[in-house]
Amino acid sequence: MPNYTFLCGGCGEFTQWHQSSRGPKSHALCPVCLHIARRQFKPVYTFRMDSSVKKRMEQGMEPRIVSRNQLPSTPIRKSVPHGRPWQV
Repeated sequence: MPNYTFLCGGCGEFTQWHQSSRGPKSHALCPVCLHIARRQFKPVYTFRMDSSVKKRMEQGMEPRIVSRNQLPSTPIRKSVPHGRPWQV
């Protein structure tokens, strides 16, 4: 279950667990004053990540342009018509 951070106007921020099967949550009741609190966006803490993972995430934001000869070669697979006779 993911946790979401909410901001109450009177009490401040609080974190609440929410089942992802129920869909995203945009508001919740403050556990202290029971007023409606809005969900706050909290970015991922990338400063604690391994540098190679962080670099890959940053590179993944822009598409890479490659030519056809730079693509990895994949062997052509021959299809076997009855490779799994038990499967129809």
